[in-house]
Amino acid sequence: MMRIALVVLCAAAASCGGEKQSTVPPAPQDAGSSVMLRRHKFEIAQLFKDPERRYPANPGVLCSWDRDRYLHFFSSDSPHFFDIAFLDATGRVVEIAKLAASSEVGLTSRTEVRHALFLTAGALEKDGLTVGESVKLSTLTKAEPMPVVKVAGHAVHVETAHRSAQRQRGLMHRPRMSKDDGMLFLYYSPGERSFYMLNTLIPLDISYFDGEGNLLNVARMKPAANPAEGDVLRAPSLGDARYVLEVNYGWFDERKLIDADGKPVKPVKLELPESLLRLADQAD
Repeated sequence: MMRIALVVLCAAAASCGGEKQSTVPPAPQDAGSSVMLRRHKFEIAQLFKDPERRYPANPGVLCSWDRDRYLHFFSSDSPHFFDIAFLDATGRVVEIAKLAASSEVGLTSRTEVRHALFLTAGALEKDGLTVGESVKLSTLTKAEPMPVVKVAGHAVHVETAHRSAQRQRGLMHRPRMSKDDGMLFLYYSPGERSFYMLNTLIPLDISYFDGEGNLLNVARMKPAANPAEGDVLRAPSLGDARYVLEVNYGWFDERKLIDADGKPVKPVKLELPESLLRLADQAD
């Protein structure tokens, strides 16, 4: 993947390692958009839907969502350094950060934001733009909603992982995830699954569902004292699972869906939109 893969694979505490694969899809972009900072104007391409907005390929890119959430990016395959301005829905600068080249760890916004503006390293300092100021955005396309799944009727906004490279990275190195967010791992067919907590910083509920969407079990998992050794913390499925959903720790207990052993107290169903059912059929 020689293009810049600043991947927002908000993913799981799942297995990692293995072969490195390109995860960057062709990225349809809006042409003719621009952003005006304090003194400088930049032509930008807007990425406004999944999966493209998770993979900005060049500086001069605005990644947009339809709701405020924590955003995570990494640059493990990029030789470039970037300035990032995290913006709210009005274009106000909430946070300014730098993303190093070839970073497996990447960075996560400290607050929930609507947009991430990627510029060449040094551009923000040269312009003098600071937190609290606003940028002017032109001709923006409305961002598409994230896919939504329902668990026993409760909605979760998900990022998806249906390729092995995506599943291997999971939610590694992310310190936080929005309350209503999760990551959905999709497999082509059911099988025994075992996730672990390597380089995982977020306490998680790791839930396993069979091919019909029935909940098998939930593993309540907290990070290892040394996350780099978290692969010893195993979370196996109790049966053949095709879908694995990771949400913040305690999500299932708060909704009284599981017992002390992580087993469903009643039948619990995972409902997927047709688009995600099709994506599962394309999984490797």
